[in-house]
Amino acid sequence: MPQQTVPQPDLPTGYYKDNFDRLLATVVERYDDLLSDEDRAFVSAYQNLELPSARLLVRLYTRKGPTFRQSKLNYAEIPDLDSAIDELADTVLLDADPLLTAAEIAQLLTLAELRQLDWVPSSKRPKSELLVELEDWDDARCARDWQLQDRLIQPQHWLTLRRLQLLYFGNEYQSLTDFVLSDLGLFQYENYPLGKANRWFEHSDELEQHLLIGDLKSAVYEAREAGDVETLVGLAKPILQTDWLGSAKARADRLANRLGFRLEQWGEPELALQLFQTNHQPPARERRCRIHYKAERFVAAQEELDAIRIEPKDATEARFISRFAARVAKKLKLTIDPVAAPVLIEQTHQWPQGEGSVEQLVCSRLDDAYWLENLLPLGVFGLIHWRWIFQPVAGAFHHPFQQAPADLYEADFLARRGISSQQLYADVTVDQARLWISENWDAKVGRQNPFVHWGALEKELLLRAFDALPWQHWQAIFNHLWLDLKRHRAGFPDLFQFTATGGRFIEVKGPGDRLQDNQRDWLAVFEQAGIDAEVWYIRYE
Repeated sequence: MPQQTVPQPDLPTGYYKDNFDRLLATVVERYDDLLSDEDRAFVSAYQNLELPSARLLVRLYTRKGPTFRQSKLNYAEIPDLDSAIDELADTVLLDADPLLTAAEIAQLLTLAELRQLDWVPSSKRPKSELLVELEDWDDARCARDWQLQDRLIQPQHWLTLRRLQLLYFGNEYQSLTDFVLSDLGLFQYENYPLGKANRWFEHSDELEQHLLIGDLKSAVYEAREAGDVETLVGLAKPILQTDWLGSAKARADRLANRLGFRLEQWGEPELALQLFQTNHQPPARERRCRIHYKAERFVAAQEELDAIRIEPKDATEARFISRFAARVAKKLKLTIDPVAAPVLIEQTHQWPQGEGSVEQLVCSRLDDAYWLENLLPLGVFGLIHWRWIFQPVAGAFHHPFQQAPADLYEADFLARRGISSQQLYADVTVDQARLWISENWDAKVGRQNPFVHWGALEKELLLRAFDALPWQHWQAIFNHLWLDLKRHRAGFPDLFQFTATGGRFIEVKGPGDRLQDNQRDWLAVFEQAGIDAEVWYIRYE
């Protein structure tokens, strides 16, 4: 079913400032105790600006900077740019005469404009080559000293802006753009209570650590892209030496594992081991085991395996045990029981190649089959579990543009809502679950949900699919999802076909294609639960 069309309203004049004001008011109301002196000074200065000046500042903050040419700015609602710039400069919210290097100046100009300046090396080279040469010019000057007639300006307080947005969104990938997308009706969000009791940060140190992680992530990425092992080694130090707090700990663990994996690949296994020892989140324990094994510390490797075997955190750890345990056991002369592989129902078909995908080819040869992969079971899951996904819990929802609660993928998600996975469905009947699918579709259609992709689904199809499988089969699917929502949400078979006895899943593999690990995991779950599932290998005539 195509997603319902929402009329797009005309945005009011100065909408961007109105949105920034909303962000600012929320942050001040919830986090006044975490604001720095610089933050408070910025808020005070901004709130005392004349309207055109405030609008200009927000305009600049939402554009790619940090330096702007006045001649390139043209806003109907800000008719007197000179006055607005002067006020922003007087209040130190903007630098109206910044010092810039030759390379920074060159970035702002076209090649034709550059060739008109006396100091630019005369050459017919492209701008990219010219920029490389200018990078070696270290001196910084104001615009007029670079022979520019245009006025250059730089908004200030970028770190304060970053802090304010982080306090509001709880992350650094959302921005004022989310306000606009919501205002236009392009994204609709669930209604959940917001207030000081639901704030994400409790301590200023935690906020600073989130900013540090953002900086470290960027530095790791740049060093990795440049192949700079020395810099990567240096970046391990702050990760290892920081006592990570609250919500920053999970982010730091993920970064430690990412950096550790790269260092292990690039010949620094012992430093990588230190990073992997900071946490137990996959793949940390697997990497520790592999490093010990390569270093011939087989007892230490076996200890890691034993810990994983007792309580695997996800399917990747369970799979690692089945594949790696025999190696370590052989070195220690231990005997282990082989792990039985799931019995797969497989078929091979040879057909003429169609114009579309191999999945479309199979669908065309089956009755009542649909190619939806993960979307169908996840849609059923998202609609049935809507009440738990969007249950108001302290810290789960802290701004109005959340597709999901902040802790959705944390291991204690259900526990924080007073639910155990073993008891979750004890009082839920098949009729109640079906009613939730129907009612939530009608009441919530179009609202953001991390599992429901409205545009690809139809209510009637979801209800038919739900009816096609026994309730206990759906519970088996849901229980496996809850073990690791982030990883297990992928890997479902490509097709679902309605049959005389209910329904079956079909994983389609074209020439040269093989089953992936997460697909094998789901097929094993289906076999154990008695859910009909097959693998079809297609060969072209």
